[in-house]
Amino acid sequence: MSEDSRSSQMIKKEWVTKLGLAIALCLLVLISFVTFNSVDQFENSAKAVEHTHLVIQQINQVASDVKDAESAQRGYLITSNESFLQEHHDVVMKLPDEISKLRYLTRDNPDQKKSIDILEELIDLRMRSLRLGIDMLADRDKVSLDETMDLVGGTGRQAMLQLRGHADYMIAVEDKLLGERARLVQAKASSTKLWILLGNVVAIALLLSALWLIMLEIKHRKGAQRAIEKTAAQLELTNKELESFSYSVSHDLRSPLRAIDGYSRMFEEDFADRLDDEGRRLLSVIRASSKKMGQLIDDLLAFSRMGRKPVDTMKVDMNALVDEVWSEVCASSRTALPLKKANLPAAWGDRALLRQVLMNLLANAVKYSSKKDEQLIEITAKQNEHEVVFSVRDNGVGFDMRFYNKLFGVFQRLHTENEFPGTGVGLAIAQRVIVRHGGRIWAESKPDEYTIFNFSLPKEAAA
Repeated sequence: MSEDSRSSQMIKKEWVTKLGLAIALCLLVLISFVTFNSVDQFENSAKAVEHTHLVIQQINQVASDVKDAESAQRGYLITSNESFLQEHHDVVMKLPDEISKLRYLTRDNPDQKKSIDILEELIDLRMRSLRLGIDMLADRDKVSLDETMDLVGGTGRQAMLQLRGHADYMIAVEDKLLGERARLVQAKASSTKLWILLGNVVAIALLLSALWLIMLEIKHRKGAQRAIEKTAAQLELTNKELESFSYSVSHDLRSPLRAIDGYSRMFEEDFADRLDDEGRRLLSVIRASSKKMGQLIDDLLAFSRMGRKPVDTMKVDMNALVDEVWSEVCASSRTALPLKKANLPAAWGDRALLRQVLMNLLANAVKYSSKKDEQLIEITAKQNEHEVVFSVRDNGVGFDMRFYNKLFGVFQRLHTENEFPGTGVGLAIAQRVIVRHGGRIWAESKPDEYTIFNFSLPKEAAA
């Protein structure tokens, strides 16, 4: 299986895990909402049931008060005891408040409101009838025993039964409403239980699946870690081999090169009178090639060491560093060169390594603008929240951006050695240094007009 395929599968599994966890979380939130809503509905239903019981209790209370008024009137008619009359009067005074309370409790029920109107009419009729019996007591001698018993018994009982029947009807209405509310609560409870059960089952299944994927991912990561450790060990071995190779290059190859150059010089000095112009030219080519080979070896070793040298980070005064490097660049030039430099902010990095970067970029700017009548070299900087971007600009020959991918390669050159000398390692070293600092380096150019090299450095020390 290719690396891209494995990477694609790992990304897919990661997304599946995240999706499963997200769905499980959404289900748990939904279940919590349903549970909260159900509890709220149960609370409202309990209040509604309690309210229904209060209505029933109040209806019974009104009917009981009427019954108490009737019993007190009956006792007064039979015994003529004034205490029964006072008791009757107290009940009659209390009835309007009890009926008002009943109206308030049933204010949201239009049907019960009409029934209360009828109940109140029946109570009024019954109270007037009871009052009439009390008033007739003043003319007790004119009222026969049969009439008194009729007021106390037959007619009064019939009126009371009618009132009691209407009260029972009102209670039956409330009982029916209570039953409907109870069935609704039961249905909602069953539905809630089902939703909670299904939601929990699905959420648990998703969580278990996500856990399985996570365990699988951990297993794969452990395997990848072992592969990384193995690769690291191989890289360490390779680095040691490269160091050994560098040592060989530094010592074993330099000796024959020095010998070639030395014997060529001796041959030229001792046998110059025996050589024609072509022979002397060939000896000169041999010596120049050996020197160039030595320079290439030096640059290659410098590039190799640059990747192994530790980065000693500190706050670097870029103004002072640029002035120092520019003085050295100008010292190797035949003429004094102007440098247009803005006030540069400080940056964090290894001063020695950054010096090498500036040396390469400024030396290149001088070299590639040397054929201009008036050289223009400029270094500026701009900063944002996290980094400082430095720019080195020249008005030299430039390069074609179509070949940009070769710009930072080792021994890659966009101009021939006859045009401009060099080995093509300087920009590769600059890129390696900037990348090791956690920055970026890039360029933009237009042939025969300008070239700008930009590189970024951290504005603050890494945490």
